[in-house]
Amino acid sequence: IAIRALKRFVTERYGVEAPLRAARDRPAVETTGLPLVEASQAVREIRNADDATELRRLGRMPHPARGKRVAVVGSGVAGLTCAHELALLGYRVTVFEKQAVPGGMLMLGVPEYRLPRDLVRAEIQAVLALGVELRTNAAIGRDFALADLRAQGYEAVFLSIGCHKSRGLPIQGTDLDGVFRAVEFLLNINLGFKVDLGQRVIVVGGGDVAMDAARTAAREVAEAEVLTALDAARAALHQPQVDPVAAMREAMDVAREAIRTGAREVRVICLESWEEMPAQRFEIEEALAEGLTIHPRLGPKRIVGRDGKVAGLETLQVRRVFDEQRRFSPQVIEGTEQVMAADSVILAIGQAADLEFLTPADGVEITPRGTIQVNPETLATTAPGIYAGGDVAFGPRIFIEGVANGHRAARSIHEYLSGQRLATSADVTWVRLDHARQVLLGPPAEGPRLPRVYPGYRAAGRREPPTLPIDRRIGIAEVELKYPDAEAEAQARRCVRCGIHPIFDATQCILCGGCVDICPEYCLRMVPVDQISGDDAVGTLIRAIPGVSLSPTPNPQPPTPASRAAAPAATAMLMDPTRCIRCALCAIRCPTGAISMEAFRYAETWVSV
Repeated sequence: IAIRALKRFVTERYGVEAPLRAARDRPAVETTGLPLVEASQAVREIRNADDATELRRLGRMPHPARGKRVAVVGSGVAGLTCAHELALLGYRVTVFEKQAVPGGMLMLGVPEYRLPRDLVRAEIQAVLALGVELRTNAAIGRDFALADLRAQGYEAVFLSIGCHKSRGLPIQGTDLDGVFRAVEFLLNINLGFKVDLGQRVIVVGGGDVAMDAARTAAREVAEAEVLTALDAARAALHQPQVDPVAAMREAMDVAREAIRTGAREVRVICLESWEEMPAQRFEIEEALAEGLTIHPRLGPKRIVGRDGKVAGLETLQVRRVFDEQRRFSPQVIEGTEQVMAADSVILAIGQAADLEFLTPADGVEITPRGTIQVNPETLATTAPGIYAGGDVAFGPRIFIEGVANGHRAARSIHEYLSGQRLATSADVTWVRLDHARQVLLGPPAEGPRLPRVYPGYRAAGRREPPTLPIDRRIGIAEVELKYPDAEAEAQARRCVRCGIHPIFDATQCILCGGCVDICPEYCLRMVPVDQISGDDAVGTLIRAIPGVSLSPTPNPQPPTPASRAAAPAATAMLMDPTRCIRCALCAIRCPTGAISMEAFRYAETWVSV
């Protein structure tokens, strides 16, 4: 299931970015039947009905920490999530950000062709609207110290400064003009600064950041070609005996060709093989589609310079990257040196946290990996009232894990300041579907609409969302587009609705075996009880059958004729739920109604305990 793309479809229709998308694509909003202003209000009402409602309720309840001040250092996904939760709980939160703009790697690391900036700004504004204070151009270690926050009345601190420092390479030539670190390169591009890469770029690294840097560099190269062609055309217009129309036509042809071929000037080298590359598959495929060249199993030996500038990169072939224990231990093949010509080299070989702001007096310990040491459950550091999460505590990871850290840190800070522990209480209900056939075919026209597996869900293949044509991928143009309405619905219908389960009533089962025969995934099996062994839970079930006991051996032997005669015959139905596709054929086939299809529902409520 294309979960990420389907989530995007839904959030663009109903999330915080819906009004922004509506401004770009008015028909998408008009299909709701609401004018733009009313649609925006509807979006706000929908957002207020999510799980934040429970935290708002708790925030309005009197507790000893209400109104206390909390500092969040870093405005990436972990920091903003923590600030959002704490604000809902009634705390006065201030977010400190080193850069001039908030958002962390969302704004300064991810290229804009992957994540439009207006969407990030809309999400940030939704957090600030809760009363969260934001202070930009405020760097810890430069403008204030950790101890200063305590002195200013902040009773808890959450450190979420990320890993914005690129790792270097211990090879010759890294100090040459034209050598860039990937994170700093992306940061400068996203801040709007022009970076002169020249015409030939080599990116060292095989991860997602390397792919981002390479694809961004390709756009910079292509854009430079376009600007050069247009400048030449403008200059030609002022020359006598030059046809201005022909000059502009030639310039536009050059510009189009630059867009199509500029990416071919960007190469990626990495130690790993194609199979070992840590970048996600779709990132690699997109890079190749855009014309980048990837050279696996190559390692950098030295950066070649001329007159203090990058002239090329000398490489060696790599025999292996990992040893027999799968530990990182690259081996090169001596004598395989070759030099690739280059005007610039971008190093994308990892990121690290800048923790120079910490002093011994802060009491915050650092791990051997160079991250802040935290309790993985509470995210508490070794200093009271100081918490840390996101990349600075666990190293570079995906954004959703930073969001989870923000949630966890907010709960822990609340418990620390209020003395009240938060817990979730789940209200679980099972809804029996009146007839199993509805699961397959849907309810009758007059009946209620029930969750179901759609006919033909296995025949329909997964289709990726549409993308911008290659020759239009330049600058900040968004590459991946959203599903059209019909395609989004078709892809959503491929879901097998795992919230629906077959429920068995043993008192009505006649052991006819019809469900076993009809199951297309072979997840049901009828087994003699005396061949079953298991834990206490299984033993309790077996003992419920009169005159039957659980086999005392972990691997019971097949019963003998004597044992069969001595013990009453009993059979159990075993099910492997991991194979079940919720097709409901077993329930339809059952002649006694011993099998029903029931939908699982639950709602979580936050409570103070």
